[in-house]
Amino acid sequence: MKKFILILSLSIVALTQNVFSQSDSSLMNVVTSYFNLKNALTKDNGESVRVAGKQLYDAINKVPMEKLSAARYKTWMLYNEKLSYDAEHIKGTTDIDHQREHFGKLTANMYKLLKMLKINTTDIYYQFCPMANDGKGAYWLSEKSEISNPYMGKKMPSCGSTKETLKANQ
Repeated sequence: MKKFILILSLSIVALTQNVFSQSDSSLMNVVTSYFNLKNALTKDNGESVRVAGKQLYDAINKVPMEKLSAARYKTWMLYNEKLSYDAEHIKGTTDIDHQREHFGKLTANMYKLLKMLKINTTDIYYQFCPMANDGKGAYWLSEKSEISNPYMGKKMPSCGSTKETLKANQ
């Protein structure tokens, strides 16, 4: 009987880890798609931004909410519609100014989501350009510490600085 309980317990642990790894993987696909979008914006090409926006939109809608833990589900539900809304606008146009406007809102929600979920396995850099948004400034998240500005594109690619580092969570 003890052997059966031990095997059952180990099976439950393995199943739970698999569920968490599947949902974490889907959430990290959203983050990776965000970085692809950010990188497309740095090149000032509205069509490649539109394609990256579609990939992000699809990644958001493929997160298996039923496999998220209760805490992650609650957090995801706070942000998934907002992320989806901005990704939908970005994928629906090649107007780079409109895409960048929605990217700013998308970034604000992605930043809050990442701070709450703590799923990043590498450092993520929260960066800011004071010249963006008609001198009001704007933030973005980056997978690298070097500045590659998605708001100023080729005009001022290195404008900005890192304001915070979201440390990797192992």
